[in-house]
Amino acid sequence: MTVAGNDRTRLPSLVRPREVARAVTPLELFFDLVYVFTVSQLARHLFDSVDARGMAETLVLTLAVMYAWFMTVWTSNWLDADRQPVRLLLLGLMFASLVMATAISEAFGDRAGLFVAGYLAIQIGRTAFAVVAFRGHRLHMHFTNALAWEVGTAPIWIAGVATGSSARLVLWTVAVLITYGGVIAGHPLPGRKSPFSSDSQIYAEHLLERFRLFFLIALGETVLTLGNAFAGEPVAADRLLVLAVAFTGSVALWWCYFHRAEEVGVRAVQETDNPSRIVAVGNYTLILMVIGIIAIAVGDELAIVDPGGSTNFAVTVLVFGGPAIFLLSQMGFMRRATGRAPTSRILACIALVILAIATASFSLLAAITAATAVLVAVAVADTRAEPEPISPRMAAP
Repeated sequence: MTVAGNDRTRLPSLVRPREVARAVTPLELFFDLVYVFTVSQLARHLFDSVDARGMAETLVLTLAVMYAWFMTVWTSNWLDADRQPVRLLLLGLMFASLVMATAISEAFGDRAGLFVAGYLAIQIGRTAFAVVAFRGHRLHMHFTNALAWEVGTAPIWIAGVATGSSARLVLWTVAVLITYGGVIAGHPLPGRKSPFSSDSQIYAEHLLERFRLFFLIALGETVLTLGNAFAGEPVAADRLLVLAVAFTGSVALWWCYFHRAEEVGVRAVQETDNPSRIVAVGNYTLILMVIGIIAIAVGDELAIVDPGGSTNFAVTVLVFGGPAIFLLSQMGFMRRATGRAPTSRILACIALVILAIATASFSLLAAITAATAVLVAVAVADTRAEPEPISPRMAAP
């Protein structure tokens, strides 16, 4: 990771020097707390519409929300969090995130404008701040390009507000695809190559810490969902059993992340010369894990409401697809870092497909019990697994 020799003397006052690392600040933790509510609203939106349309809407909203969060984290990772303008920026973005979150449940209804207003305030406001703050820095042109992309996609989001919900879903899907395409490509502009390179210093340890904290936020939402769902229903033996099974599943998710996947990520950052690649892969892994966790939370809530209820295709996708997405995302990350996919996760995904078919005529209680058993089996396998060497490919510039 290289920096021009005179960057130290030209660094803007709001940007911390390259060699100065820092821990996650209380304000950053405070900012992330908004996303406890955000994730819960995404789960609520899906719970209210458990069908193909509801899943598509929730997926688009989740991708938008996660992009807003990650790009804020990535930008603030460069900034000096002790400076007053940076603090005010994060507080303003926190409020915009809250506004966006309050509109999620009706984003395809009467609150579409509120959702877009909050989302665009985050994207354009943050990037415009960065254009000013990074003036004279080697990343200034990157943020200038990024601002053009954010402003360029804004009309698509706004157009979606003015249309019906079906056209809105199409337009917002296009906006999300363009947004992620821009990030992956490095926000190039016609006639001007992307100024951003994977060689950029990104303070990988700090970002990995933000990832683990956000994962805990998402996982904590499943616990809140379980507690609220159980508290709102009459006490019964089968509901208590669902609560126990679902809680065990949450513990297994926590175990799979912290006992194996995170360990691989930390070692990869420490042992390679290109941690930016680890963080980039880790970011998309986190997004997929959050999608999986939301699906799992909704499946568990459905089971608490009606333990003996039958499953349909959409519910089966949530109950078994959620764990599959979670495990597949981790498998892809660990394969990228170590050069090989963990056998336990491959076998687990196969087992989830088989069990989804086998339990099609069974109750919701039986379905989530089967899915949880697979997660527990992976957690046990992780406990017994030996640390794997990091792939030399991750060290390549």
